[in-house]
Amino acid sequence: MQSQQQSTVGPPTGPSVAPPTGTDNLFAGYQAEAGRFDELTSPDGRRRPGWDKFSQLLNTMGASEFTRRWEHSQHLIYENGVSYSAYGDPEDNARPWDLDALPMLIDEAEWKHVSAGIAQRAEVLQLTLGDLLGPQRLIKDGVLPAELLFGHPGFRLPFHSQTPPGGSYLPFYAADLGRSPDGRWWVLADRTEAPSGIGFALENRVVISRMLPDVFRSMNVQRLAPFFIQFKEKVRELSPHGEENPRIAIYTRGPKHENYFEDAYLARYLGYTLVEGDDLAIRENRVWLKTLDGLLPIHVLVRRPNSEACDPLEFSDESTLGVAGLLNSSRDGEVSVINPLGSGLVESPAFMAFLPRLCRFFLNQDPILPGVATWWCGEAPSLDRVLSNPQQLVVSQAYRSRGTGYDADKQLNSVLPSELADRIRSHPTRFVAQERLKLSTVPTWDQGTAGTAHMVLRSFAVATGDSYSVLPGGLARTSDASSPPPLAIPASKGSKDAWVLSSQPVDHVTLLSTKEEAIEIRRTATELPSRVADNIFWLGRQIERADASARQLRTFVLRLTSEMAVGPTAVPTGLLRALASQGQIEPDFALEDIRHHMPQLEEALPDLVFDREQVGSIRSVLNNMFRTASLVRDRLSTDSWRVLVRIDQTFCVPKDGPLDLTDLLSMLNRLVVQLAAIEGMCLESMTRSHVFRFLELGRRLERALQTVGLLQSCLIDSPPPSSEVLDALLEIADSVMTYRSRYRANLQLSAVVDLLLTDESNPRSIAYQLLTVEKVSKQLPGEDYPAGYLPHERLILSMVHAVRMVDVMGTCEAYSVGEQQRLAELLETLDQDLQNLSRELSLRYLVHAGPARRMSSTAEKRVS
Repeated sequence: MQSQQQSTVGPPTGPSVAPPTGTDNLFAGYQAEAGRFDELTSPDGRRRPGWDKFSQLLNTMGASEFTRRWEHSQHLIYENGVSYSAYGDPEDNARPWDLDALPMLIDEAEWKHVSAGIAQRAEVLQLTLGDLLGPQRLIKDGVLPAELLFGHPGFRLPFHSQTPPGGSYLPFYAADLGRSPDGRWWVLADRTEAPSGIGFALENRVVISRMLPDVFRSMNVQRLAPFFIQFKEKVRELSPHGEENPRIAIYTRGPKHENYFEDAYLARYLGYTLVEGDDLAIRENRVWLKTLDGLLPIHVLVRRPNSEACDPLEFSDESTLGVAGLLNSSRDGEVSVINPLGSGLVESPAFMAFLPRLCRFFLNQDPILPGVATWWCGEAPSLDRVLSNPQQLVVSQAYRSRGTGYDADKQLNSVLPSELADRIRSHPTRFVAQERLKLSTVPTWDQGTAGTAHMVLRSFAVATGDSYSVLPGGLARTSDASSPPPLAIPASKGSKDAWVLSSQPVDHVTLLSTKEEAIEIRRTATELPSRVADNIFWLGRQIERADASARQLRTFVLRLTSEMAVGPTAVPTGLLRALASQGQIEPDFALEDIRHHMPQLEEALPDLVFDREQVGSIRSVLNNMFRTASLVRDRLSTDSWRVLVRIDQTFCVPKDGPLDLTDLLSMLNRLVVQLAAIEGMCLESMTRSHVFRFLELGRRLERALQTVGLLQSCLIDSPPPSSEVLDALLEIADSVMTYRSRYRANLQLSAVVDLLLTDESNPRSIAYQLLTVEKVSKQLPGEDYPAGYLPHERLILSMVHAVRMVDVMGTCEAYSVGEQQRLAELLETLDQDLQNLSRELSLRYLVHAGPARRMSSTAEKRVS
């Protein structure tokens, strides 16, 4: 029985071409690569359909205007913080999303043929999954070798005999496509586990359509929204018990994984809840979302982790992504998982060798789209062919799970032919060989000129009725044309928006529902997982910590520069102690006897500020702030996220030379304003939900702690404060104008302490923070409260009472004659109680259970 060879079924050799008209400055000097199909031009230099009109529209716009718009679009990507670890990235590090200014154009008639082929392939793979996870007729009838299935590491006993809702084994599918030199589209790989990239395709469309709105409309580009409407409808249909308004969640692998931006982006766009494994629990075989208000049922999970990472009870106990019992809940029809666990079985390259057989077996048809010629070495004729001509083929692992195998395949093709042949002979079922495909080239925009790149297009399909609907276009990924790829699918370096051009004007379609369905009017949303509340709480604390650090450092730098310059030796010791207590400078700088032996602080300061490894430096605080924000980016407004991204990417050492104190002061001023913008958005734009409450609790608690610490550093175990110290305290606490409006320039310790400690009308005072915490804490969720006060409530009441009972005048008079004990004890008590309050809030609302552990040994079992 022979493995698949290249199918000859397909459309004519590429679309027809049209001659260029008018001026063509955009593609002046463009050079197509010989021996490959070029998306822009035919071998005789004539434009392919759509490109002539496109180039005319851009030339009418002019190069300078096009460049200006592109720079603005890149800034939008930059502000949105779009990042990704591209397929095959050996470092697996997230990097800024690289989008090309020029879209890829596809003719409508050509795409109709491609769509039919994608839909056919998805249907065949769904039927294959249903059979292999069920009756296994393919094995019994000899269509597939038994070794192909039972030797597959992804074929596991727990996946067998599933009956997903609606019998949909593959509701969502993607395929990687490439063109052969004659212009035919080939399938390079199937994506059935948890296809990724559709969110990036949507982001590409948003950016490019905003950049070229007139061109976009004039070209009659088919819209993406109808596909997402069909996707949402299919997901809703798959709710296991037919709920009218099911609760749907995107089950993400978390912010450490390459597709987290896409997960958060899709959750916001589709209106789904973004969850991680720790947010979910299994009770009575149903899936529940753990929220502050209790457990809420989840009906549908759009999953992102690989199947084996989803349930530590059944599979690997090394993964922290899974939910113990998820597979059993899915198997019993209590939750619908998209795609069902085990669907990645047919994603392995080995199955590509058998697609023509499978297509004829199930549909009695030949494939509409050919697949890249593939030979599975587990069959003797295919093995002989591969061993007789290994240098003309690309050898890879026959079984590969999503997101793995690139490095291994690359290494495999770099060994000597004799060694490769020995490896194949020793374990032939583990290898496949594929024909080397010369991918087509597309025009790219680089520094004002048009260059070339190789292209792979990922197309997406969703089950609808008895067939599949295909997204018009998809995610076009580009790779460097200067070096030939070692594998069938090269590592992508950039992406393009893919435009399918219609012959008629395209209707505007929106994702917003037009159904007049009854809904219950609400004032709050209860779906806040404890994990999210924890991260929101700490985000609030880190925002305030960054603000306090920036204000203290700015005040210090001001006293070293401009008209207020007094030199580092004249800077009040209390201010140095405050910086040292935060970790912004070495503690020795705050000690009189040692300071003179230290390096000049003015020279050392810039390095200390931007040291990412130094705990307490502003840069490390900002790192923590941005990292925490990325964990909850689906809960933040677009504007808030953009400000956070701008802070993270601009508060760094400039590349154009050394940084002096004047530059540092300007950066600190900008940072304070940006942090104030975030705080303003929180106050003015966030509904008073649990998200706002925990953010506010974190902010207020941290602001109180920072003010307590500032007063301790400047007033305790120090001589009576000079006017310079009092002025610095007011400046750091942003209370200078309030003080001057009350007392003019008469700086007195009692008035400063009153304003920063006990004045309940001052938003910067400790008293104000405590009252706000008291107010917000009363709105936190709770069931049946016990008699009396809870521990955190007692702490709050105790601190409010202690501050209100302070005799400011008496305490400051005692301080002025050297009796600092009363003030020191008060501040020490507040410091301890505030830290205890943070701990009590965490214990009551924010503590999570540890990761689940596997209790069975089914991870090693195979169906026999």
